[in-house]
Amino acid sequence: MDISHVESRMRTLALTGLLTAAALVAAAGCGSSEKATSGDGATVSPAPAQTELMITLKKSPKAEPVTWTLTCDPAGGTHPAAEKACEQLGGVPADVWKPTAAGQACTDIYGGPEQGEVTGTWKGQPVEATFSRKDGCELDRWTKVGDLFGKLPRVR
Repeated sequence: MDISHVESRMRTLALTGLLTAAALVAAAGCGSSEKATSGDGATVSPAPAQTELMITLKKSPKAEPVTWTLTCDPAGGTHPAAEKACEQLGGVPADVWKPTAAGQACTDIYGGPEQGEVTGTWKGQPVEATFSRKDGCELDRWTKVGDLFGKLPRVR
């Protein structure tokens, strides 16, 4: 292999790397920071990701369910502590909406017979989740979103 072929190959690799880096920088600049224009020409910021939930709580399997609605940004709905619930939801990880994995080892800590269901939209994403307090794994999930279900007896 002659030296000119090696130099040409090195230039090609360097140029490819620069083009890839430029494409990544350009792609990173796209997204939610862009502003739209309304019909009258005014600049409009995109709406924040919406949270609109329906929360159903059953304090026992035979109890009548209690249902609230909750919206965030601004906090509202029929939830008795909407601001507190929205504040908690702002920091929860997305995996809280997923059920405990089948076969996952969980402690035998029973937190109570309460059951909860949450459906709707969280930060613009659809959610449909059930919660209970039947073991340590479920208690962990419940605790992360517990303000949705209001005050309940403490686990002892």
